[in-house]
Amino acid sequence: MTQTEYMVYWTMTNGHPASAKHIDLNAALRHAELHRRQGMRFVTMSAENPNQVGQMGVTAIVDGKTPDGEDYTWSKAHRAGATRGVSHSIIDNKSNE
Repeated sequence: MTQTEYMVYWTMTNGHPASAKHIDLNAALRHAELHRRQGMRFVTMSAENPNQVGQMGVTAIVDGKTPDGEDYTWSKAHRAGATRGVSHSIIDNKSNE
């Protein structure tokens, strides 16, 4: 089994991009936090799971079921922070202001 690698990316105060590779998630998180506290900009982290098979997420819904036969009940309206009772046109207009 191949190990997951974590990449931390940031922009130096002089505008030059930089990155570092970690094999430990906690070390990568500490590294990202350190750079943020030091005033670096655009600090982000990424990982790629080499043991992942197929695309992330659900690739096909047929008759309300996932490929493994489970009910597919996710909807955008039920996500965290969803607006309730607010017209989508109001939300769209606010984002354009």
